Amino acid sequence: MTKYWEDFPVGFRYESETWEMTGAEIIDFARKWDPQPFHIDPEAAKDGPFGGIIASGWHTLVTAFERWYASGLWAEASMGSPGMTDVKWMVPVRPGDWLRVVATVTESTASRSRPDRGRITVLSEIYNQDGQMVAEYSGINILRRRP
Repeated sequence: MTKYWEDFPVGFRYESETWEMTGAEIIDFARKWDPQPFHIDPEAAKDGPFGGIIASGWHTLVTAFERWYASGLWAEASMGSPGMTDVKWMVPVRPGDWLRVVATVTESTASRSRPDRGRITVLSEIYNQDGQMVAEYSGINILRRRP
């Protein structure tokens, strides 16, 4: 069933399945996008500020977004995003951590100039297997309205 902007009122909540952040994925992502030693070099990371390899914060956010998008809830209605705000990384993500995202619609506004669309703001909170919030961000999404 296709969902539209109208199906995502303030308070709508989605919780993902958990996923594992493997060491290989952490290093592969970081080699390409964030090649700091504490992301890509296990030996150097031991003496680094985190005492071992940690995931890039960007990797954590991208995988959380992918889980929310892969749910299919708004995939057909998506018309892109003008950005995100309030990015925070609280706890390092380490190889073998299991994460889940809880996404909650915090704002919803119909477009005044383009009646075929609306805008939602979604607070995505990412938790590890111990229930610690490791990161959060607010993403703005433009969605088609019901025809």
